[in-house]
Amino acid sequence: MIHKERVLKALDREPVDRVPFFYWDVPEFGVKLMEHLGFQNRDQLLEYLDVDFRWVEPDYVGKKLVEGDGLSKTDIWGVGYSKVKYGDFEFWEATDFPLEGQTDPLALEDVNWPTTGLFDFDSLPEKIKKYKDYAIMTAPGYSSPGLFRIIQRLLGRDSFLDVIMYHPKFFAALVEKVNSFYLDFIKEFFEKAGGGIDFIRIADDFGSQAGLSISQDIWEQYCKPAIEAFVKVPKEHGARFYMHSCGGVRKLLPEFISIGADVLDPIQTRANGMQPDGLKADFGNYITFCGALDEELLLRQGTPEQVKEGVKQLLDTMAPGGGFILGPSHKLKVETPVENVLAMYEAAKEWKY
Repeated sequence: MIHKERVLKALDREPVDRVPFFYWDVPEFGVKLMEHLGFQNRDQLLEYLDVDFRWVEPDYVGKKLVEGDGLSKTDIWGVGYSKVKYGDFEFWEATDFPLEGQTDPLALEDVNWPTTGLFDFDSLPEKIKKYKDYAIMTAPGYSSPGLFRIIQRLLGRDSFLDVIMYHPKFFAALVEKVNSFYLDFIKEFFEKAGGGIDFIRIADDFGSQAGLSISQDIWEQYCKPAIEAFVKVPKEHGARFYMHSCGGVRKLLPEFISIGADVLDPIQTRANGMQPDGLKADFGNYITFCGALDEELLLRQGTPEQVKEGVKQLLDTMAPGGGFILGPSHKLKVETPVENVLAMYEAAKEWKY
């Protein structure tokens, strides 16, 4: 069974030879794992792990984003990042928020907003052809539309909620700017991709460990209309809707299902209301779950034997009847032992329906 067929059959609750696999990491962990295995590129790594998904994005052709010293960068939205060292590890941290302190809608007219001219969409068909046997998804980052995750970086996380509450006209104008870019991006992306994309990945975080981080009113006013608009063109091209949101989003699951989400990722099982057995029982017939193997404690702090037992318990709960894709409950962090990640996929290959 080829990878694409396995994934799509699992979504349709049809018999498959094994549970599909997903993989998601911070770049630094990917480098560490490739070095451990002696691989030169990510394709070799994903093939070794037998991961069923690949993601694609158009080539970026805009100005250079990383500074010459390699210690700072600016993304397409103008958000600045600095490379931070923590012990033996380095990672990018957002440090410059271009709209921090702004509350006047007129100020948005002077911003150099990103355009689709930053990308070469003609590069997509060759990438899609390369991965034709895999379930192909829009890549995380600028190819996975989001709303609040972009606005939070533009405003700064500390200012985000204040702007929503006390400056609604400014916030609505900002939402319109972000939506406008992504609607143009999605249209060009899927026109060039034709029917070659299996999943449009929408990425926003609506939950925390304790539960939802947004109100029902905010969901109805801003988030739901944006997501419905984002998925319209992809659905016309036959793509399925892969919803990414971390945190305790159980209360939003009926909303995700009502707007056509086919998959929810990554299932942070330590967040309030996200226990696998309850999700499977209440929503398993309506949406596919992806992820759910505890990254915070089990993968980072457990032993390979404990990981293998955790995989078995998770698959015994979530995999029967289809509608489940195995992966970590969050990005694999750089401090995660590589032996534990290898144990996760080894145990999943051994598990039988």
